[in-house]
Amino acid sequence: MDGDLNKATNKIFANTLVKKAEHFWNRLINIGIDNNTSDFDKKRTRLINGICSWAFVIFFIYVITYATDKKVRFVFYESVAGVIGYAMPIIINYYKKHSLACHFFTIFNLLFYLEQSVSGGKVTGVEYIFVTSSVTAMLFFKKPRVVFLYFLLNMLFFGLAKYSFTHLKPIFFYSDEANSIYVANHITMFVILFMIMYYYKSENARQEKLLALKNESLTLEKQKSDNLLLNILPFETAEELKQTGTAKSRRFNMVTVMFTDFKGFTKLSERLDPEKLVREIDRYFSFFDQVISKYYLEKIKTIGDAYLCAGGLPEENNTHAGDVALAALEIQEFMQQQKSNGDGLFLELRIGIHTGPVVAGIVGTKKFAYDIWGDTVNIASRMESSGAAGKVNISGTTYELIKDNFVCLYRGKIAAKDKGDVDMYFIESAKNTAVITE
Repeated sequence: MDGDLNKATNKIFANTLVKKAEHFWNRLINIGIDNNTSDFDKKRTRLINGICSWAFVIFFIYVITYATDKKVRFVFYESVAGVIGYAMPIIINYYKKHSLACHFFTIFNLLFYLEQSVSGGKVTGVEYIFVTSSVTAMLFFKKPRVVFLYFLLNMLFFGLAKYSFTHLKPIFFYSDEANSIYVANHITMFVILFMIMYYYKSENARQEKLLALKNESLTLEKQKSDNLLLNILPFETAEELKQTGTAKSRRFNMVTVMFTDFKGFTKLSERLDPEKLVREIDRYFSFFDQVISKYYLEKIKTIGDAYLCAGGLPEENNTHAGDVALAALEIQEFMQQQKSNGDGLFLELRIGIHTGPVVAGIVGTKKFAYDIWGDTVNIASRMESSGAAGKVNISGTTYELIKDNFVCLYRGKIAAKDKGDVDMYFIESAKNTAVITE
């Protein structure tokens, strides 16, 4: 039991230590980076800070190791130069002089390792650092001529180092320190190579993460815009508009149109606070929206206090007349409940319904709105204005489609504006809630 507890404790400690180390490392390589730093400067700053941090540690260890050994003062001085030289780019980056830091790093490498090759000879093994230095120059600078210049200088210094090994006598003769200096220089070279690979891997991972976040954000934004569009237009029309930039009008041979209008709204609006009036209209219309969604009807628009919707479009079906009739009865039932309960401002509602052909679509190029046109719409409007408050008034055409499933009261032929005498019926109730067919 104690052993398991110790293991768990050690694991937690190790994880905490790793997280702190990662946090410290991220802070270190991001020195000199803020929100205003360009992506290119961020990349090269992280790379140079990482390389310089490793090299700083290596040479600092040598400073401590040879600080008291008078026999190898030359190695100590070189190590001090390494500590200072590799600390400088990080300090320069801190002041956001990113380009200067890259130039300093590249030039320091050239001079520092040429000095080592001349002073220490072949045993230092520094010549191949010029190869890695030419690679970092490609990553540090954008301008091709600058990259090419540093490439040539690194190759030149590589040649000078090789020349010094065979034609020049070393200034300082390493004895026991030779192996350690050789190892230190090669560690520095491998650190540079490692940091380059680490740079590519981490940057790729970072870019993939950013890309995933951007894609996710774009998907969410697209979803929002699609939902907004679908809140304005039917799905088929919205899809056609997105794919082609236009949406063709379409004729429907049999559609049931419903108009609603509040009785005495104009007079009421003259004496009621506008904000309160709008809140009440919104409350009623929000319920209407729920009802027509329940019966798969299409909301067309609101015009002041009038509400227009239709069944049988944009997808044609055989139940549109019954669907609209059921929706109308449910809306009138809701209106009666508001009167009984005394909730909010009570308004009486007239509903008119007619069935016939329409043309549906969108027109214009600004503020798209799905609309319907045709004499069917006009007659539905006449059914509403010729009706009575609290009633659902339908035409003879609609009656013929729903008479088997609804109890209707014949009103006779009633004059409708510009339409002459029209057969009209009040829907009293539904006989059942079965599917209504034409």
